[in-house]
Amino acid sequence: MKIACLSLVEIFPDYVLGGSQNILRKIILGLRENNINVRLFSPKNDNPKSFIGDVEIENKLSLKGSFPSPFEIPLYELQSLQEELEKISSWADRLYFHGDGWFMRNEFVDSTTISGIHDLVYQESVTSVMFSESDKIIVPSNYLRDTIKSSLSNEKFNQTNISVIKNSIDNFSKSININDSISNDNLILLFPHRPDIRKGLNNAIKISLEFIHTKNWNSVTLKVPKFNENLDKDEKNSSYINQELKNEFISSGGNILFHDWIPLNKMSDYYKSGDLTLCPGNFIESFGLVPLESLSNGTPAICSSVGAFREFDGFDGLKVIPYGDTKSFVKKGLELLSSKDEILAGRERVILNYDLNSMIDHYIEVFTNPSFKENYKSNTNQFYAKIDGKNYDLSPWCFINNNKIYHDYKGWLDSFENKFKIIDKEIFFVDNISQKALDEKILISS
Repeated sequence: MKIACLSLVEIFPDYVLGGSQNILRKIILGLRENNINVRLFSPKNDNPKSFIGDVEIENKLSLKGSFPSPFEIPLYELQSLQEELEKISSWADRLYFHGDGWFMRNEFVDSTTISGIHDLVYQESVTSVMFSESDKIIVPSNYLRDTIKSSLSNEKFNQTNISVIKNSIDNFSKSININDSISNDNLILLFPHRPDIRKGLNNAIKISLEFIHTKNWNSVTLKVPKFNENLDKDEKNSSYINQELKNEFISSGGNILFHDWIPLNKMSDYYKSGDLTLCPGNFIESFGLVPLESLSNGTPAICSSVGAFREFDGFDGLKVIPYGDTKSFVKKGLELLSSKDEILAGRERVILNYDLNSMIDHYIEVFTNPSFKENYKSNTNQFYAKIDGKNYDLSPWCFINNNKIYHDYKGWLDSFENKFKIIDKEIFFVDNISQKALDEKILISS
């Protein structure tokens, strides 16, 4: 079996620009370890020849090389791209579009195509699911699969062949030492995210300031990566920092340590250098590599209850907090910092349930037999409502916290605060706002 993997953005041998590229790297290496013939194609650039394992990164695709709009190139370059795709298609038995975004489906009509969707945020991924035909779609979480199902018509979804393959966690140390962080003089908080404002850097500074106010430590340090501009291929990235908030944090005894972007082989040591990892943004995560990687190295994490992070609710060593609730972030963080047994239990669960070999085996199964359709298991522990005799479910992109509703795509819906009650999982809306709940896509047909 010959597999061609195509990426819309540049691939680097030693650095990854996010979780999706980390997973692509693992897929490439895993396929080769199983003696599968694989080639990796990425946008043209001037970088010297480089490899992932023994697989050359073939920088042959005429693309812009960054997001959004990777196809924003001259027409003559599209012609060149078409010719290259014809060569790739004629060589490969399987075409794997990592992140997809490929609208040139006419070039692949005679090929077996597999689409790896790693978010439903960027236009490229969303349009791929909606308008592009693939023999198989791979997603990393039930959240992403449920979001696709709830967004499409039943007819469209039934025509879609989706497999959920959980990402793996393998960059952890075999031995760790968990200290009592409460008794330390200095609290070290980690913010290991790219500079997308939606990842929540300003929220992380607020949380760090609140930790100072607890007066449990002489100082609090927040470690934040400086993003290498040469690696920055996402035009939505922004290093914006609320200067007033930053100054207040520093004047209160806090320290923000801006460090170089961490290469893959140093990430385990990086996670172990912190006491607690912060994931406080409102970016709609499709899986959640950062908290799991952190926990696997003995450092607990607290996350916003947004997107696939909600699947970690009840996971030892991880806490999921309503977005923007700074005091709850700190309260739960303090609980984690004094919960060594919970952290160890969570670490073991990560290592057991997110095994690299299991992930690779599942990918090989899908590549070998992409037409196999897995049974869809709906969420049986779901909030629901009855309106005019019809049953509706709470959308997978919505989250109820006490008397409020959070919408992954719209944030907190203030107009619904205190306008509903829940009895045995059934939602009852007041003041005749049921129709508005339908219009806002809080509820979807069962």
